[in-house]
Amino acid sequence: MRQKTVLLVDDEQAFLEPLEDALVYDGVRVLKARDVSAALEILAREKIDLVTIDVMLSPGPKLEGKVDPHQAGIYLCEKVSREYPMMPAFCLSVVNSEGTIRRIQDLGVRFLRKGETPLRTVLEIIQSKLGVRFTA
Repeated sequence: MRQKTVLLVDDEQAFLEPLEDALVYDGVRVLKARDVSAALEILAREKIDLVTIDVMLSPGPKLEGKVDPHQAGIYLCEKVSREYPMMPAFCLSVVNSEGTIRRIQDLGVRFLRKGETPLRTVLEIIQSKLGVRFTA
């Protein structure tokens, strides 16, 4: 069976490290992107099984001036839902705007609030979507 690959798109290294460590420990290949441009490059060249997206991201050098920095994460959610409709995707963000959250959910992307959703819950969601069993 092929190793599952998760793409974590977030510019907060402190948030990513524990999630990455837990995934790697359980045999998941983890790729990371700090901006939307890098995420799109990875999605184009790799077989990704699941993606997590922070809402508040830099668009990155290739999208600078084309994508509003306050909308970059939503832009990525739109691209993923349109170009990779079978790929599970969810947002992990501190955003609390109900309009933004609804917009994300309308794209079929699940929203989890960063800092309020325990790491164990995030891992269980990933496990469920990937169809793998993680260790305790």
